[in-house]
Amino acid sequence: MEQTIPWEAFEAARGNQVWGRYVYEDGGVVVAYVMFLVYEIVGRRFLWAKHGPVWFKEQSPEREAHLRELLQAEVRRRDKSVVFLRLAAAFSAPDLHPLLNSITYDHTYIADLSPRDPEAIAAAMPKDGRRGVRRAQRVAAAAGATFADESDLSRHEFEKVYQVLTETAERDGFTPHPSEVYWQMLTFLGPKHARLFVMRDAQGKPQAWNLITIYQRHTWAYYGASSNESRAYRGAEALDWWCMRTLADEGCVSYDLMGAGSVRVPELYSVGQYKKRYAQRVTEVDGSWDMPLRSSAFLALRSAKEAKGHLRSLAARARSSS
Repeated sequence: MEQTIPWEAFEAARGNQVWGRYVYEDGGVVVAYVMFLVYEIVGRRFLWAKHGPVWFKEQSPEREAHLRELLQAEVRRRDKSVVFLRLAAAFSAPDLHPLLNSITYDHTYIADLSPRDPEAIAAAMPKDGRRGVRRAQRVAAAAGATFADESDLSRHEFEKVYQVLTETAERDGFTPHPSEVYWQMLTFLGPKHARLFVMRDAQGKPQAWNLITIYQRHTWAYYGASSNESRAYRGAEALDWWCMRTLADEGCVSYDLMGAGSVRVPELYSVGQYKKRYAQRVTEVDGSWDMPLRSSAFLALRSAKEAKGHLRSLAARARSSS
């Protein structure tokens, strides 16, 4: 999705312009495509190919390395201010480094929606997932929860929905984007490519939501949130199951839960335990890496990040001992 034309409008609204689009050929055959966006970190420019390159033919270590070599030469020729490239790769290599900021994933779980019938979709899940979604549906219904596509809600109403995410972030220990980012994704991608599904309690208060992206009948549960209160009646699970059934009924064929356990990102382990109930097997995807173009500047950025992390660790220890 992030390598498509529709994604550009959302990125442009955030101030991230397209730097370039490239097709990689081998013997006149198109092998891969990649689009780079301009980003900055502490005033330094880098180019980010989100979930790219997209490969159409065999993705070998040699082809990946050759494409990076060509891109490195092109970027250095066009823009000497770029410190590094951020792009996805299936194979580790000496020129690829862990991300300076953000996290990545190289495993995910994808639910098969192609049967369309809810019973058939559930039957394709592992046994505990099949039981879980059915129980969540019953428990949420007994609690008076309602589900709806609220993609056309107002900016004012969206702010109330966003508050569920702030509660989720506080509980799970992460920092959410400002509400404007999610609102821009919803509005600039439009209903063809982005949908907001919301679960509300019996009093009409939002308790869980998923922001879904859609492209060519494939869907991604891009962002989601659930309140502490909704956990009592398995709100997140009930909402995911409702999203799957709704999207399947519309003809969508897959529901990607986006990110599971990975040796590179152990903090995704617990969320991966939840997501694995929706698919029989894990799906490998290309994780993201940083490829330095200006080594000294890149090392300076990494040193600054490490120093900042050390200071945060000291501050946290000081707070815990006081």
